[in-house]
Amino acid sequence: MIETIAPEAPKAATSADMSPAQRLQATIAFQPVDRIVCGPFIHGYAAAFGGITQERFINDFDMALKCMDKVKAAYPVWDLYRSSYADLGYGPSLRQRWFQKVALPGDELPEDTPYQILEEALATQEEMLAIREQKGVQKYMMAVTKRIRPNKGLIHFLLWEFRRNRMHRREVAAATGRGQVFHYGGTYAPPYELLSMTRSMGELTTDMYRLKDALVEVMWAMQKDAIDMAVSSCKNSNSPRAFVSGCRCGTTFLNKKNFEKFSWPFLKDGALKLIEKGITPIFHLDTDWGRAMEYFLELPAKKCIIETDGATDLFKARDILKDHMALSGDVPAALLTVGSPSEVDEYCRKLITTLGKDGGYIFSNGCAMPANAKHENVKAMFDAVEKYGRYN
Repeated sequence: MIETIAPEAPKAATSADMSPAQRLQATIAFQPVDRIVCGPFIHGYAAAFGGITQERFINDFDMALKCMDKVKAAYPVWDLYRSSYADLGYGPSLRQRWFQKVALPGDELPEDTPYQILEEALATQEEMLAIREQKGVQKYMMAVTKRIRPNKGLIHFLLWEFRRNRMHRREVAAATGRGQVFHYGGTYAPPYELLSMTRSMGELTTDMYRLKDALVEVMWAMQKDAIDMAVSSCKNSNSPRAFVSGCRCGTTFLNKKNFEKFSWPFLKDGALKLIEKGITPIFHLDTDWGRAMEYFLELPAKKCIIETDGATDLFKARDILKDHMALSGDVPAALLTVGSPSEVDEYCRKLITTLGKDGGYIFSNGCAMPANAKHENVKAMFDAVEKYGRYN
């Protein structure tokens, strides 16, 4: 069963009669809400707030959940859980399952350093081209994982998929137990994203110019598997929203011609197919997507969310999209780490009062909250919800 909500948002909502799920759904639809949705992406910062090292945080699943509990207890307005610890937080899973090489605290890195994902070509051009004949990515991904873990095979992979699914369900249950709505039910990775992470950005850039239409054929052969995986995960997690990765496939790295050939057709097709299944696409747009914002007007109105990392001008995005699509963001990492509480407060006031005044806005930081964010600045960010974001 996919998460259920009231069929209609209240016309005059109060904090007593809107659940987090109702508040979020009303926000996506630009309907009245009692207050702004509060959904910071909190991962490594939870370790600092809980007083433990990054090494322990990524290796101790139970302790990581307790750190999240501690943040929620301190800031009850945190009602939207955007983290994905089971996928991108738990060290053993990153080491044994993730499709890129990693450097982890306590091993390759100092114990209180956030982990790093390493950029390396892990598949050959020939293996990538073979995806067309195989009509899917399974054999390709097994070649990738074999280069990361040479002594492990299919059984190892399936075992860690089982463990990941079990941990994911625990994470969903923990968020629900805190009174939060779990945001990312699944992940849709557009072909350009997956290939750039496994072939490496440099090699895929070369592939674009050498292979041209052959690369497009590879990408369409990958598309169905990518969408099916997102739909299945959303069903299993009971959360009808999918994270759409936009870390590398935007106009910071691609010119207009290549964006329209290798990126946007797949983003659009994926979003439309997710919407057909009753799933809300959440476009997670790292880097500056300002030059591409008008493309999102091609998607159905009030069915998607765009979340940015601080590089995209969120205010200009609102001017372009107006009430077509909900926005999420975008308190900058730099402001939280080196700014002052008063500066954080002022920026949060501007975000909430400007972007949230007509609905369709989720209050958040830009991408992930830095592990070294100042506690007083994080407090100022949460405090801004009650100061500026309550409408009843």
